[in-house]
Amino acid sequence: METTKKPTPPSDDIDLMRYVSLFFSNWLWIAAALFIALGVAYIYNRYSQRAYNVKSTLLIKEQQTSGAIANMEQIFAGNVYNPYPNLDDEVAILQSYTLNYRVIEEMPETHVAYIPVGRNGIQGQRTYKSSPFVLRKLAGKQPEGVHMAIRFTEGDRYTVEIDEDQLAEWKKNNSTSVQAEEINAEKEYLPGEPFSQGGFSFVVERRDSTKAITGEKNRWLVWFESLPALTNAYRSSLKVEPVKEYASVFTLSYDGYSPQQGTDYLNTLMKLYILQGMEWKSRAADNTINFIEAQLGLISDSLRLAENTMESFRLNNRFVDLTLEGTLVLEKLEKLEGEKNMLGLQEQYYKYLLDYLGEKENNETIISPSVMGVTDPVLVKLVEEFSKLQQDRKKVAFTVRDDLPQIQLMDQKIEDARAALRENVNNTINQLRLTMNTINGRIATAEKELGRLPGTERRLIGIQRKFDLNNSVYTYLLERRAEAGIAKASQITDNRIIDEAMVHNSAQIRPKSMKNYLVAILLGLLVPMTLIVIFDLLNNKIIGKHDIERLTKAPIIGYISHSDYHVEDPVAEKPGSTLAESFRAVRTSLSFYTGQTKCPIIVISSPISGEGKTFVSVNLATIISMMNKKVLIVGLDMRKPRVHAILKSVNGHGMSQFLSGSATFEEVIVRTEIENLWFAPSGPVPPNPAELIGSPKMTEFIAMARNEFDAVIIDTPPVGIVTDALLLNQLANVTLFVVRQRYTTRGSVQLLDEIYRK
Repeated sequence: METTKKPTPPSDDIDLMRYVSLFFSNWLWIAAALFIALGVAYIYNRYSQRAYNVKSTLLIKEQQTSGAIANMEQIFAGNVYNPYPNLDDEVAILQSYTLNYRVIEEMPETHVAYIPVGRNGIQGQRTYKSSPFVLRKLAGKQPEGVHMAIRFTEGDRYTVEIDEDQLAEWKKNNSTSVQAEEINAEKEYLPGEPFSQGGFSFVVERRDSTKAITGEKNRWLVWFESLPALTNAYRSSLKVEPVKEYASVFTLSYDGYSPQQGTDYLNTLMKLYILQGMEWKSRAADNTINFIEAQLGLISDSLRLAENTMESFRLNNRFVDLTLEGTLVLEKLEKLEGEKNMLGLQEQYYKYLLDYLGEKENNETIISPSVMGVTDPVLVKLVEEFSKLQQDRKKVAFTVRDDLPQIQLMDQKIEDARAALRENVNNTINQLRLTMNTINGRIATAEKELGRLPGTERRLIGIQRKFDLNNSVYTYLLERRAEAGIAKASQITDNRIIDEAMVHNSAQIRPKSMKNYLVAILLGLLVPMTLIVIFDLLNNKIIGKHDIERLTKAPIIGYISHSDYHVEDPVAEKPGSTLAESFRAVRTSLSFYTGQTKCPIIVISSPISGEGKTFVSVNLATIISMMNKKVLIVGLDMRKPRVHAILKSVNGHGMSQFLSGSATFEEVIVRTEIENLWFAPSGPVPPNPAELIGSPKMTEFIAMARNEFDAVIIDTPPVGIVTDALLLNQLANVTLFVVRQRYTTRGSVQLLDEIYRK
């Protein structure tokens, strides 16, 4: 309820207190939303699959980088120089499919998924090495990714229910028609008894033979994992990052469903990575040893034959010895033939190189030229560059596709190096053969000198030549074999584990319980409050006093609570009620505006019909009359008169007749059943109410009423419909506007504010 006084324009500022009040008035909805949000967060935290982060630290020793690697890094890094390019290659190896597949093969516990199912059918957390039973494959390929529900009963008996839709899909994708026992979900099995249904062939065994399987968790969801898919899943969750830029120490981080599972994975990955590095380093030594052993195999038979011949000759010719001349000839021949044999070994190595270069898909490490005593610096450099290019190509193959232009460029470099090396080897072989021809000529000259010696001595020199020649070659190869073995045995890994992954250092990363609860609280408050604000913005009705205070500066003189009584004059019927007290409060507030006025004229109106202005007029007049004051209530809502009905009177002679001059003041004044309350009905509906209200007769009526009564309450039509009430502003001491909660529109209050400011 508003009254007019000093006009002040309404404020357009956001009224925070209004929204605070709005939120408090809807606290039940906010509390319900908050409860639901926290409930959802609890369920999510309780039943969502947990994830744990596990970390370890690995040292990767920097290797000397060839020009090819630098070029490749320039290509892949956008011409940005990286002083440690091979570290990126090592990271790629750690994340490679091949290495991770070996890791998964080393972790059989990951090959089968075990998930407990509660009595309510809700799946629990996937377990790792903690299920009371294990599945052991028997023979053949098992359907992968096909869910099986295993239910245990007393005595550890169990039944298996196979998801037949998934099984059919697996058979379709794998183009197989497995002939197996018909699926029977009711058939019971015992631990250790083979299960063979739907293409599956396995046994269920107790993890701990001393403990029964049946317990709190009697239902399990299990399936066999696809190792390729499982490998890719592990790779996608693995992160390898340097502890700082360009550092050789790397942090391996993995997100898994179990701390123990993540720990086993990282430790196995680091172990196999180091082992693979050792295998690669040992491959060159193994190739060298194999090559030398092949040469030893060829020379050992010749040496054995020469030994036997020497022994036989010595037995038959015990007193034959070499003369000085024979000794000199023998030494000359042995020296020449030793040089020839060394050239022969080098020729064998060159032939090996040509064969190696002819096999483009050869993945073996090339043997170093120094093994066979080849010291040609040009050839040695070409072999080293070719070998390095091959190693670099293998490392890059872990991370990029073969059809990329960068890889094709690298392949072209390898082919160019292959061609250059082949050309050099062919030229070297030609030079070697020329040298061997020269040595053969010198040997022929020495053999002519041998012809001048006695026959027995010549035979002895021939036998001795063969023995010494084969023995020297054999000894040389044995020395090389020993050197290669020592080199292999003395190899140490370039990489080492700094910190192993440990279960107690793992951290749960999903679900983040506290974060989820905080988000739930935020959403539980924000969503309902946002909806309340949106509904408030979309709602054009007056909800509370803050709406009125925001739209107009007209003072509010009181609040009338909702009437639960089935009468329209509850003040007269229930003078001690709460509703009557609210009218008394309005009466008190009104006295501050009327002051010492002898007979205040109070006009009561509202923006639109139905807001309760007539109800307020009658009950306000009643509460004032209870102060032993004569009160006149005037019904000037001539179009829709209702005051007479509330006062249980008749609408006989009334204001329309007085204002038109057809009735006197005394004739229109009617005494009501309420003490000290008189009533002037509106009378018959005239054709021109506004003109009558604005006539001098209205002023005359007010003057006469002031002389007879202590207060005059005038009930007028709504100001938003007609202008009747506005015509009385000059005659009234106070104009009251009735605003009804959830009925009066904000536009109507803005209209009142315009009237108030005018």
